[in-house]
Amino acid sequence: MDSRYTFHRPVMVAEVMRWMNLYESGTYCDCTVGGAGHLVAMLEATTRAKFIGIDWDPNALYFSRKRIKPYEDRCMLIEDSFINLGTILNRLQIKRIDGALFDCGVSYHQLVTPERGFSFERDGQLLMQMSPNNPSLAERLKKTTKEEIIRVLKEYGDVRNSRRIGTLIFENRMHLTTTHDLRRLVERVTPRKFLKKNLQKVFQALRIWVNDELDNLRQGIATAVERLNNGARILVISYHSGEDRIVKHFFRSLQTKGTLQILTKKVIKPQETEVKSNPRARSAKLRVGEKCVHS
Repeated sequence: MDSRYTFHRPVMVAEVMRWMNLYESGTYCDCTVGGAGHLVAMLEATTRAKFIGIDWDPNALYFSRKRIKPYEDRCMLIEDSFINLGTILNRLQIKRIDGALFDCGVSYHQLVTPERGFSFERDGQLLMQMSPNNPSLAERLKKTTKEEIIRVLKEYGDVRNSRRIGTLIFENRMHLTTTHDLRRLVERVTPRKFLKKNLQKVFQALRIWVNDELDNLRQGIATAVERLNNGARILVISYHSGEDRIVKHFFRSLQTKGTLQILTKKVIKPQETEVKSNPRARSAKLRVGEKCVHS
């Protein structure tokens, strides 16, 4: 395991604590443990409530276990994807949960570890896997089409000049092995004043694609809502328009069916003081739903 794991401040902790509606006899699931920031805050705020933490990054879980050690009698960490939430709960013989949290996106540690291949600022192998069991980005690119790459850049990243960049990536895909290989392609066709923003969008779009993040989110939210107790809440923090759109539309469809009540009429954003001290929070958006009693 990577000994350099760096815990970073979780986003919108105060808001999560306000909306989760924790109580001592409850069972809660943090579906995206990461550095365990939200999980530890919830554990510290309770004395008997039980928690399940899920993450498919073994590095994150290895170090998160150290953080939750004082609470290990009422907290279980599981290496898996949250799309398997139903199977996980069945295995633990838990029929219902009293709250679920999804904090989407890439973790700080993944970004600052060159070997993970997530960052355009650090040279490393072109991997971008949330889980080592997933195919790497380099592998996925070799097996895809030009139109698929262009679609991914446009839909998942709103990338400037997505057709030209996508075509360039496709034409060079058999020789792309590092993050700087990919960066140099983007640099060739992007004006300097747009370069950093476009690099962020390209890397974000490809990361979402290689990890099937949006499809996973749809499945994960659906399962979580299904397994919530009546009156229990689901909280989702998203970081880009694609994620937030999925959450918003799914919550609305469930509200129309009478399954979920949306508690956040407008998306909740972090306080300006948090954004100043933690720039990663700038793009965060929180939506909250509550399982309807009669559903």
